[in-house]
Amino acid sequence: MSARRRLRTAVIGMGFIGPNHVDAVRRGGHADVVVVADADAARAETRANALAVPAWTADIDALLGDPNIDVVHVCTPNATHVAIASAALEADKHVVLEKPMAPDSGAAHRLRSLARARGRHVMVAFTYRGYPQVRRARALVADGEAGDVRLVHGAYLQEWLSEPDDYNWRIDPAVGGASRAVADIGTHWFDLAEFVSGVRVTEVFADLATFIPVRYRTEQDTLAFGTAMSARTPVQVSSEDAATILLRFEGGRRGSFVVSQVSPGHRNDLVLEVGASRLSLAWQQESPERLWLGSRAENRIVDRLVSDQPIGVPDLPIGHPEGWSEAFRDVMRPFYSAVANDVAPDQVPAGSYPSADDGERSVAFVEAVLRSSQSRRWEQMPTAESGRPQTEVAGRAASQ
Repeated sequence: MSARRRLRTAVIGMGFIGPNHVDAVRRGGHADVVVVADADAARAETRANALAVPAWTADIDALLGDPNIDVVHVCTPNATHVAIASAALEADKHVVLEKPMAPDSGAAHRLRSLARARGRHVMVAFTYRGYPQVRRARALVADGEAGDVRLVHGAYLQEWLSEPDDYNWRIDPAVGGASRAVADIGTHWFDLAEFVSGVRVTEVFADLATFIPVRYRTEQDTLAFGTAMSARTPVQVSSEDAATILLRFEGGRRGSFVVSQVSPGHRNDLVLEVGASRLSLAWQQESPERLWLGSRAENRIVDRLVSDQPIGVPDLPIGHPEGWSEAFRDVMRPFYSAVANDVAPDQVPAGSYPSADDGERSVAFVEAVLRSSQSRRWEQMPTAESGRPQTEVAGRAASQ
């Protein structure tokens, strides 16, 4: 029996994240990256040579019109996501999309509807679902071993914008959007919280803060993680550096988290704890091989001891830590498997990969946070149509 034709992938956007998409696709096993693209032709050529990709282009329209491309990865600045992803779907490509999926929920909904109408898969790059210990925590909740979920809390703290000379395109609302810290990294925490707990957020109460109201930019401000080093131009900042957010989940559950891009000493410190009736579970991205389990009888740290990948699928032996790159590879595997095996999007089990539904829901979360910060009131999340079913893996409702 002949092997199925390998998928052909194009990656658009060769800044920080694009090359990591190239690496994840290659190691996932289903596809070859045949071309990379960037509006900056010199950067596209440099990245193609460095990554040994056979072709590069600055002509995005021509790439999207190529009938030989099966999957398009959109790794460009936020404001361009919808236009590029829509054109890719119209050209019958499957799409992997960096978050945020869209600048507002209306655009996100239209993009999701287009994907459904064209019968194409769309994955949003919520990388942290790919960690083995995250999947283990989700399973402990889903199978009832942890008991009924009561509390979901944590933080996502970074330091890379903690000084006035730290500047990046995300700070410009015309490019990055009205929200920065919440949209950029808070959505990762939000998606992970719902993914692990199996319950959805129903309301938010948010307090946003801009601690550095003036920043300084240079011609290098398009770098993903840039610092002003030459002639400085002051820029008034309107997006948030940090936020504290209270959460209400379905069934009377409660939660909270802090998000910050201005916290010195925190490189990429995502922490999630789910408190249930029999177990508390905590996971930290900077120590991803360990899952903390707490109970009345004992507290223990559980290392990754077994693989949850099928035999023959590459992963690392115990004692060889699996990190962010492996998580990125693994979160894409179900997406590429579904595309390679011609599984229709509506036949993929919920939660297999972060879908357009999840992407739309994360955009709605950002909007609710922004409304709450302005109104100083609890603001509701959508309850119907958008996102996963409300009780996908949830147990009985917590006591009020």
